[in-house]
Order: sequence, then structure tokens, then C-alpha cells
Amino acid sequence: MEPTELSNNWETFIKMFLHRLDIPTKEDIANIHKRLDKLEQMIYQNHPSSKQKNKIQTPRKKSATSIILNIIGNHPEGTNFKTIKAATGFDDKKLRNIIFRLDKIKKIQRVSRGIYKIV
Repeated sequence: MEPTELSNNWETFIKMFLHRLDIPTKEDIANIHKRLDKLEQMIYQNHPSSKQKNKIQTPRKKSATSIILNIIGNHPEGTNFKTIKAATGFDDKKLRNIIFRLDKIKKIQRVSRGIYKIV
């Protein structure tokens, strides 16, 4: 046997082995990358970019903190925890955490126990 025949047989054996075990070759992976690139280009062509002027903006939801600030702001003399809870529907833990943070950053002032007003 010549060395070229032996190398051809060896390459054939390896290709058959990879094919039977369903192991992708370097060429297979390169083809998959090309196909993915084409798919991504098609997706970007079909969807409008974020920089277009005709983009419709959906209204943003208010944060829980801004909702609570608005409620406390509607009561200049101060409002209590029950009123805030009834107006928002938030659970106690969420309300307490938000009120604590607002008091810590000096957005609201604690008038007395459970009563808060805007600074």
C-alpha cells in the first residue's frame, strides 16, 4: 500500500465514524454559522430598528415608589399606612421597604408613627 492510499482510507474511516456518531465536522459548524448569520439578517430586515422615527412608544408603567410618592403628595398634612395600602394594594412588606427607602433619602418625612408626608 502506498502512503496516499493509507491516508485516504484513514480519512474515509474518520468521516464514517463522525457521521455514524452524528458528530459535526468543522465544515458542518461553519455551514451552521453561515445559516445563522443569514437568519439574523432576515430577522433584522423584517423588524423595524429602534432608531426609526415612526416607532410607537408604549406608555411606561409607574414605579411603585412614584405611586406611593403621589399618594403621600395628595395629602399635604400627611397620610397613614392604611390609606397608602388601600390606595395601592401593595402588601405590607413592599410598602414598608419603599417607605423606609423614601424616608432614608429624605423624600418623605415621618410625622409620627405610621404617618408620612412629602418633605
